[in-house]
Amino acid sequence: MNIAKDHTYDVIIVGGGPVGLTLANLLGIHNIHTLVLEQNTAPPDLPRAVSLDDESLRIWQQCGLIDQILPFVAQGAEGDVVFTYRTQTDKKIFNLIQSGRPYGYARGNVFLHHHTLVELTNGLNRFTEVDYRPGHTVFTIEQFPDRVVVKSKDSAGADSEYSCDYLIACDGGRSTVRAALDIKLKGFSYAESWLIADTFSPSQVTQKLQEGVEVWCDAECPTATIPLPGGYRRWEFLLRKNVQSDEYLDDAIIGEMIARRKPLGDAQVINRLIHAYKASIAQSYSKGRVFLAGDAAHLSPPFAGQGMATGLRDAANLSWKLAHVLRGSAPQKLLQSYEWERRPHQVKMLKLARRMGQMMMPRTFLQATLIKFFFSFAEQVETLKKMMEIRGQNVTPVYRYENMRKGSKVGHYIPQPTIGENGLLDEYLGRDFTLITFDCPAEEILSEEEQSQWEKRGIDYLWLRPEGETFSAYKVFDQWLAGCQRRMLIVRPDRFVFEDRILENGGKPD
Repeated sequence: MNIAKDHTYDVIIVGGGPVGLTLANLLGIHNIHTLVLEQNTAPPDLPRAVSLDDESLRIWQQCGLIDQILPFVAQGAEGDVVFTYRTQTDKKIFNLIQSGRPYGYARGNVFLHHHTLVELTNGLNRFTEVDYRPGHTVFTIEQFPDRVVVKSKDSAGADSEYSCDYLIACDGGRSTVRAALDIKLKGFSYAESWLIADTFSPSQVTQKLQEGVEVWCDAECPTATIPLPGGYRRWEFLLRKNVQSDEYLDDAIIGEMIARRKPLGDAQVINRLIHAYKASIAQSYSKGRVFLAGDAAHLSPPFAGQGMATGLRDAANLSWKLAHVLRGSAPQKLLQSYEWERRPHQVKMLKLARRMGQMMMPRTFLQATLIKFFFSFAEQVETLKKMMEIRGQNVTPVYRYENMRKGSKVGHYIPQPTIGENGLLDEYLGRDFTLITFDCPAEEILSEEEQSQWEKRGIDYLWLRPEGETFSAYKVFDQWLAGCQRRMLIVRPDRFVFEDRILENGGKPD
């Protein structure tokens, strides 16, 4: 076998889906020599994720691609209905309203997966240090104490060999890398299958979305639909028997099922899939120099709309840690914190998705009746309604550490208010760490030695003053911190608080 040997990379990413491409863009920003090996040569033509939260958009902002991606996102305006729960007879019994933008974007969003994938791929062209190679299937992985060797076959049948310091598996739920490492998934598969179909309506291309996600509580055929930008729409139908035939993939049958819920109009079925969802998580997120991210590490049913968002958080968490270890500004053991931080949140999201699935999948008429009663009651009780929201504090990670003082924001995701007329906070934060002060500039707080140590690691400075263009941002942090005077924050590259320091003497040296 003739194998073409390529040069060594810092990081090789197996899988060019949203998580792998987001990770590659973030590593490119850190100037990390990266290779992406993607099996497909074109975007997949099967239904893929369509739901986003505000954290996802903020991560793509961090990638420097938010302006390219937003045309394919429907955020919704303040007060828009983003979720409606209906009875089987189409009666509305529960609504959730779009409210607040604590991280700079609407909390609930929908997007066009394939267009976004193209923009994430094109984003790699900005970086001389990042190579993207579609049509490459990885077939061998060998680990050594100081490197990982990867062998792949391209679409023309030619074999190649690459080596890297770290390999990241972003190759989906059927991850070949995870299988090669013999890392098991723990969890279960749902017994029932869902019919997932996407439609396109030419007459709706330029229409503003008038409604959000709709779910029908129906013991015979639970149904969900999600309107998408550009005239597209997602439909999901629970099939009450284990369907393996192509019967339900027929466009005419799909059209009939849709018409029971909404007029079909000029909508055409463009993608369809029968799929049994899984709820599982890998026993370990790493082995040696190989790490798992996204669906390779955890599989979530779509009921909470957090599957892809959770994977994007993986990419944001892991990217800066890889960059600092590879640059020598952090010890290799920093990479161990990837699993310590991410696993508890992923377990929480799996539990949330399962609870939401129980609400969406009544198995008997009695269950359906009880669920409808619960939603009708929740509609009238604001506290209960907020507890059911799939956004904000219900889904945002908090990384817990021992011996934290009461009220500390270490491990918390910082808000992203506007600064000035239009700018968002993150545009003023650095690529690496950022020290945010409120009472005085950083040089009046850090000693020369501490300042020198941080600057070697990579740090920028931001002074949010209670006047001028930073006044509104100061107010947001003052509320978030329950008083920001005599406080200093050091913020990680992924926008979580690394250090929350209470200053003495107003922050000025004695």
